[in-house]
Amino acid sequence: MPFASASVALFLVLAAPTNTPVASSPVATATAAASASKPEPVILFLIDNSASLPPLDPQEKRVAALEKMFTFLQGQRYRLILFGGRREIFVDDVSRYRNNGQWTDFYFAFTKAQEIIATYPGNTEFRLILLTDGLSDPAPADWADMSAPAQVDLKAFANGKLLSLLRALHQPLYVILVGEPPREGDAHTGREQAPVLIWEMVQAANGASASMMAQTISSFFGDNGLLLKKFVFRVGPSEGLAKVEPVVRRIVAPPQPGVERVVGGVVLALLLSVFLMLGIVVRAFPGPGDIEIVELNTGVPAHIMPDRMHRLDSGGWATRGLSLVPDARGAAASLSYQAPNLDLSGAGLDATDLDSLAQRLLPLNLDELGKALERYADDGTKEEKIAALNLDYMGKNFDTAQAERILSASSGERRRVSALDFLRAKVHLLANSTLRQRLTETRVQVNTYGKDAARKDLTPGMRVRIGPYGLQVRDILRGGRKDVRVVLSYERVPSTLGLKTVLPSWFQRLFRLRRRSERKVT
Repeated sequence: MPFASASVALFLVLAAPTNTPVASSPVATATAAASASKPEPVILFLIDNSASLPPLDPQEKRVAALEKMFTFLQGQRYRLILFGGRREIFVDDVSRYRNNGQWTDFYFAFTKAQEIIATYPGNTEFRLILLTDGLSDPAPADWADMSAPAQVDLKAFANGKLLSLLRALHQPLYVILVGEPPREGDAHTGREQAPVLIWEMVQAANGASASMMAQTISSFFGDNGLLLKKFVFRVGPSEGLAKVEPVVRRIVAPPQPGVERVVGGVVLALLLSVFLMLGIVVRAFPGPGDIEIVELNTGVPAHIMPDRMHRLDSGGWATRGLSLVPDARGAAASLSYQAPNLDLSGAGLDATDLDSLAQRLLPLNLDELGKALERYADDGTKEEKIAALNLDYMGKNFDTAQAERILSASSGERRRVSALDFLRAKVHLLANSTLRQRLTETRVQVNTYGKDAARKDLTPGMRVRIGPYGLQVRDILRGGRKDVRVVLSYERVPSTLGLKTVLPSWFQRLFRLRRRSERKVT
């Protein structure tokens, strides 16, 4: 869902970790001496001193404009780096601001910043403010000893080293672009356009806080958030200090959580709306794990139809799930509970070749047959003991498949069956509990109709499909209002966009809001 995806994406922007330190309140101090308490942020200006940079203010002389800009700090401690090429770097010397540098090399400017930062206590926080036109122009001679590969694009190599340095420096970087906007096709952040290199620099220095979405949101608000900060500003050549002043004040001001409060509230409302809509979709019965109970009487089939208006046993009406219909013509499946039609009396067999003991045992039911064999083996005559023991031995070693075939034979097929083999098969049935359960105990069968029609016995754990629903036989229990209850658990439930299959079960349970997750099929 695009709506949900956008909400989650915005939430991730807000929650993304940032390597931008959270500044504390400024204090009026001009020294860089360490103190026992955590020092306040130091503002480190890196000002492009190359000839390509327009004047900082068209109404002021260069040095005067620079000194006036420092008054915007209102006593906040600061340091100054003027840079051009590698050999055109000056620290804390306002008089060298002449815009006469022959080159523009950001890498060596930030190398000098790294050296200055290293002179402060480790817990000192910094904010780096870069004033530039954004155009990189390194001097080949400055990189002769920097292990640049032969035939390499020097500008690309220098920019790569610069971005690695900014990541390692791990200090927040703000950029004030002075001059005309870039040509069409350059990257941009929100409303303030910036050259591609500047965009890469602020991302390398500030991490997730400088993402495109975060910059777009922060550009809309007038304050600096805790996570949503604005890092790139543009000052036109004719705007001068009138535009620079509010930018510098905004950068050095303590962060305000107003942006996060507003945007966070919007995101929270969007997420709650999405969750509510998803909850409405998955709330209806049935859902994965819900239970339907089918009650059966012996020999009376229950014809089942899915998704038909029906009255619930607990009251009310439902349109989804399983319900009963009068006959199989309108059903998707039929369940029946019945004893197998198995005749063990030996009727229809030719017993003339059997001895007298076998003739007496042949028509007995299984319980009577087992007791009779024990009685003859314990208290019978010698001949009866031998015959009973021999019949018990032969029956236990009778082939199971042959015994099943003989005992399940129709009345017409029994004319070709030996009476002695039939008796031995019955004795085998006494000792083979698995075969006895399969042939003699009552069982639940399901008949499904339609393209994949089938008939099979139901056992706990078996999966069965009724209409569009995939179900699992949870249990088969005797008793209740009828002879047996078949407990079916929903596994596959069709739904809008397949949400009942895709969404995790804990999420669906959270929105079900029902006392019971089971009902009787009526």
